[in-house]
Amino acid sequence: MAFALSLVRVGAVLLAASAVGWTVGGALFPSDRLYRAERLGWSYALGCGTTAAFVPLSFLVGARPTWIVLLVFAGLLLTPRLVPAPLTLPAGRSLRESRPSIAAGLPRGEGRLSQALLWSLIVLGIVLYALRALTEPMWANDFIAIWGLKGKTIFGAAGFPERLTGLEFAHPEYPLGLPLLYAGIAFLTGRWDDHAMALVFPLLQVATLAVLVGWLRRRGVSSTGAYLATAIVACVEPLYSAFLTGMAEVPLSFGVLLFGTALADALEGTDAGALRRLAFAAALIAAMKNEGVFLAAAGSLLALIFGKGGRWKIALAALSSALLVRALHLPWRSRLPLTDFEWSLFSMERVWDSLAAAAVLLGWATWAGLALLLVLIALGDRVPAGDRLLLLAACAVVAYLVIPAFAVRGPAWLIETTLLRTTAALVPLVAAAIAVRFTRPRG
Repeated sequence: MAFALSLVRVGAVLLAASAVGWTVGGALFPSDRLYRAERLGWSYALGCGTTAAFVPLSFLVGARPTWIVLLVFAGLLLTPRLVPAPLTLPAGRSLRESRPSIAAGLPRGEGRLSQALLWSLIVLGIVLYALRALTEPMWANDFIAIWGLKGKTIFGAAGFPERLTGLEFAHPEYPLGLPLLYAGIAFLTGRWDDHAMALVFPLLQVATLAVLVGWLRRRGVSSTGAYLATAIVACVEPLYSAFLTGMAEVPLSFGVLLFGTALADALEGTDAGALRRLAFAAALIAAMKNEGVFLAAAGSLLALIFGKGGRWKIALAALSSALLVRALHLPWRSRLPLTDFEWSLFSMERVWDSLAAAAVLLGWATWAGLALLLVLIALGDRVPAGDRLLLLAACAVVAYLVIPAFAVRGPAWLIETTLLRTTAALVPLVAAAIAVRFTRPRG
């Protein structure tokens, strides 16, 4: 009963935050039904961002983070939405004409039995992950030593104590987005409960799936194709596992999907809110993990290479907010030297050692899966949005394979301890990239 009550409290916090996110989302999306599923997923991201951000803002003004402070902060965010800004479109063009990739009618009544089966798989994936995440307190080593420890410390101290930057094993160089979310929930519920707080993660999965299916449908992918991609992602246990619950990979997978889809939308000018979505998503991934800034930089570079009109504006949106988040972390970042990496160790021999360790670690089943992915990519059509997402994912994979060359304990150690979980975070992005290449032909 105590757990149920605590779960209700955490759920109420996340629901209230998502309601704020839905309202703020009016500045990011047109009021068109085709954007509704995406906006629902983005609302959860905006709500979690609000819950995390109001903690340091409370400390900044000398207040303890409470519901009153959150309501004031939310009111400041919502004030501009009281008078909705008009959607800016090119002269003489309607909303539907502004996005030809989704202007054609979406298919109706196709394969209802197959769609029912796919929906069943999606629901099954959600239920199974909820059971994995909620049947016990979050227990992963990195949650206990890093993410949870920092969140609990911020909550217990009602501030940023000196020890946050002095615990070497807790990686003080990591960004604080996830610990601040934990602390924000704890402040609003009045207690630290790392069992009920795990509810964050099944809801992250649901939000990810909502954005994925909504974006694919808006892009003209058939309902069967969109639901198939969503069902596959929902059932990817290496990502939605008990072990990763509490760690940063699941939030990062959500943020990278948001960033990639927003980048594709901005490059093709689907709507006026795409740039704002891109800037928010860049800030989100930068607040989650260090590679978030790298991915934002990679997205900025892709914008400069493939963008046409306004490419500098897109590149700036992709990178500036990520750098701002990085800069805001400076007062709380450790000045201790990194102990896991030494830049002078790099050599091509160590890169080859990293690749060899990855080849051994993946095994035949994973290699077969990668071969299938390549076949699907080859069978799909060349779609600019899909190409951009694949390139973004490729940048991340290259980084995950090269960074171990700097590892003090050797490339094989870092590959064996991180590669599978870090690349698992790319699954929603890659699923979107492949599925969008099977867009229905226009008649």
